[in-house]
Amino acid sequence: MAKKAKKNKEKKTNDERILDQHHIEYEEASFEWLTRGQSALEEANAQGVDPKSILKTIVLQANKDPKDYVVVCLPLEYEIDLKLVAQELGKKQVHLADNKNLINITGYIHGANTPIGINVRKGFPIYFDERIKDQPLISVSAGKVGRSVRLKQTDLMDLVKGKYIKVEK
Repeated sequence: MAKKAKKNKEKKTNDERILDQHHIEYEEASFEWLTRGQSALEEANAQGVDPKSILKTIVLQANKDPKDYVVVCLPLEYEIDLKLVAQELGKKQVHLADNKNLINITGYIHGANTPIGINVRKGFPIYFDERIKDQPLISVSAGKVGRSVRLKQTDLMDLVKGKYIKVEK
């Protein structure tokens, strides 16, 4: 008996397996903006996806404490106001975590950080830009550069015990 040919499908990422374990529905998405020399924002527009529904994951260190990290997720098109975020979190100050050390801090390389895996693996608190409240579906990294998952915003918030904050004035 001949073996069945395997489908040419990528292996699931750890984050996709976490979603499966929690019985959370999601859709896989791949973005090839890097290989095309585009920005993630240009890729979202090219694919007809609302850029407000695609979140970037920013890892912050609070009060220069090597053990005090927080994660903030916000839409691609917005910027983060570090002073405002520090105020919202009741921290003296926050700054971007060291990109060169992200793999040691979060377990992910720059461009693959994801609120799902960081929260489950590291237990870091996860905060979301309050402007995503009206987005029923959102996309976040699946833990691999160029790979995302699209899921209900409420499912993600529940999974990572996320909280809304203001991230930009």
